[in-house]
Amino acid sequence: MGLAFKIAWRNIGRHKGKSLVIGMILFIGTLLMTVGNGMISGMEHGMSENIVKLFTGDLIVISDEQEKNDVLIGSMSAKPLKVIKNYEAAKAVLENEELIADYLPGTSGLVYVLNDRSEMGSMYLLGVDIDRYRRMFPDSIQITEGRPFEAGERGLLISEEIRKPFYDFVEYWLIPEGEELDESKLPEDAKADLANLDVRSDLVFMGASVANSTMDVRVPVTGVMKYKALNKIWGSYCLVDIESFREAHNYVTGADSAVDLSEAEADLLATENLEDLFAGGDLFADVITEESITLEELQQETARASGDYDLDDGSYNLAFIKLKKGVSPQAAAAKINGVFQEQGLAVRVISWKDAVGIIGNMAVMVKAALNLFIMFIFFVAMIIIMNTLSMAALERTSELGMMRAIGARKGFIRSMFVSETALLSFFFGGLGIISGIVVIYLLRAAGISTTNEILQLVYGGETLSPVYTGSDFLLGLFELGIVTFLSVLYPLRVVGRIVPLDAVVRE
Repeated sequence: MGLAFKIAWRNIGRHKGKSLVIGMILFIGTLLMTVGNGMISGMEHGMSENIVKLFTGDLIVISDEQEKNDVLIGSMSAKPLKVIKNYEAAKAVLENEELIADYLPGTSGLVYVLNDRSEMGSMYLLGVDIDRYRRMFPDSIQITEGRPFEAGERGLLISEEIRKPFYDFVEYWLIPEGEELDESKLPEDAKADLANLDVRSDLVFMGASVANSTMDVRVPVTGVMKYKALNKIWGSYCLVDIESFREAHNYVTGADSAVDLSEAEADLLATENLEDLFAGGDLFADVITEESITLEELQQETARASGDYDLDDGSYNLAFIKLKKGVSPQAAAAKINGVFQEQGLAVRVISWKDAVGIIGNMAVMVKAALNLFIMFIFFVAMIIIMNTLSMAALERTSELGMMRAIGARKGFIRSMFVSETALLSFFFGGLGIISGIVVIYLLRAAGISTTNEILQLVYGGETLSPVYTGSDFLLGLFELGIVTFLSVLYPLRVVGRIVPLDAVVRE
C-alpha cells in the first residue's frame, strides 16, 4: 500500500493539470457543502431559538375535536378554536409527565373591535396569565412603550406590527394608558393630520361567541410591544389578559368559579327541562319600588366576581409545552398522546411545526431546498471527477499496460488510482472544509439582517447566523467520502480492463 501511495503522489505531480482540475472541483464542492450545512444548522438553531423557545414551545395541546392542526398562524380566521373540555384532567397529565419542563395554558383567536367612526376592526389575540407567560417565554417580547399588564389586571399589549394597519382601518391611534403621544411613532399620514388625530388608550372587544350571547368588553392598552425575533410573523398576535379574552368569547372565566350559588339557584340550573319553568304562572309580574339605581351601580352589581380565584378553573383552547433538554419531541408527543388516550381524554398533542401551519411547512421546504442544492453540487462534482479520472486512465493506457506487463496486478493498479483520488480529496476537500468554516464565521460576524419573512425563515431569525457544529464536520467528511467513492468506481472499471498487450498499442 505504501508503494501505491508513492506512485500515486508521483503521478499527481506528473499530471498537474488534471490533478488541479479535480482538486478545484473538490474544493468548490466541499466549500459549498460546508457553507450549506452551516446554513441548515443555523436555520434549525434559529428556528429553535426564535420559534420554540420564544413563542410555541416544543408541543401544543389542543382539543381532540379540533379539525385542523394549524391552530396558530394557519388558523387566522374568524372560526374559533375548539375549547379543551376536560382541562383539569389534562393538566394533571402535564404536571406529572417527567419529560415536560414547563407548560403554559392559553387561548388564541380572533376578536372584533368596536368602532363608532368606521367599520369595526379585528385583531388576533393570545390570552395568557402574564406571570406564567413570562416564566415560559422570558425573552419573548420587548416593551417599546408603556408597560406590560400585571397579574390579575385587565390589559392589552398591542404589537407594533398591528398598530399601524389597525390605525389605517379604524382611524384612531392607540397609545398606552397614562402615556403621552409620541409623535415620532406616528405614520406619515397621521402626522399630516395631527390636529384631527383620534388618540385612544383602550379598546372595546365585541362578543365573538358563535352563540351570539357575549357582552362587549372594554380593555385598556397598557403597552406596545414587539417580539424579539421574527416580529413580522409573530407580530400578528397581541397579548391580552386571559379573563378579557374569555369574556369576549363567552368562555367560562376563572371568576365564574368564585360565584357561590344559593340552593334555589343551583336547583334552577339543574332543571333538565327548561320548558317547565314557563309551564304555569305569569311570565311577567309588576314590581313597584321606590329605590333608584344608577348605571354605574347596576354595572357593579352585575359585574363578574372579583377577588382571589384560580385562572385554571376557566376555559382554555390550547396549551404550550416546553420539553426538557435533549428530549425528542416526536417521542414525547407519542408518549403524552398515549396517556391521553388511556385516560379517555378528548385532547391531543401536536408538534409546533403543525401548529404554525404554513410557516412550519415553509421551514421544512427551505431546509429541503438547501439539502437538494448541496446534493446537486456534489452530483455535478461527482460526474466531472469521474469523467476526468476516466480520461486520465485512458491517456495512461500504455503506462498502466507496461506496469501490468512487469507483474503489477489489477488490484495494485486500482489501489494506485484510489490513492491518487484519496490524496486529492484529502487535501483539496480538507481545504474546502476549512475555507467553508471561515466563510461561515465571516457571514456570522457580518450581521446580515432582513425584514423579509421568507428570508427570515432561511436565516432562522432576522439576522443571518450560520453555525458549524461537530456533527456538521462529521457529515461533511461523510459526504466527501461518498463523493470520492462514487467518483472512482467507473474509472476503476476502466483501469481493470487494461491488459499487458495495451503497453505496445499506439494510435
